[in-house]
Amino acid sequence: MVEHGFRKAGVESSNLSIGCSPRPNPGRGSLFSQVKYQKMNKTDTTPDAHNIQYDLYRRMSPARKIELIFDAYRTGQLLAMAGIRMLNPAATDKQLWHIWAKRHLGEDLYNKVYDGQKNR
Repeated sequence: MVEHGFRKAGVESSNLSIGCSPRPNPGRGSLFSQVKYQKMNKTDTTPDAHNIQYDLYRRMSPARKIELIFDAYRTGQLLAMAGIRMLNPAATDKQLWHIWAKRHLGEDLYNKVYDGQKNR
């Protein structure tokens, strides 16, 4: 099996995997083992549903996996921008973007990158 960059970097998560981590073995024997698996991983998804999900991710091309990551990132950005707009209803789109960038990058990096472009 090809070792992906996330595994090489030691990034492991109990959350949604993109198919590069080994799938957990919930112990399919009893309802108790399924409940124990769900509590351990803080999810309401059944082990069988996880297995189907892992199989789908495993069959996806790397390009499709990256596309899903970019889509999720963009969705998060849009949700953050909507929240910023609610707090700053009079701000222009450019001002909203700079507020988001400052929160996203942190003040130090934002100032290094965009210091000359502040629009407040």
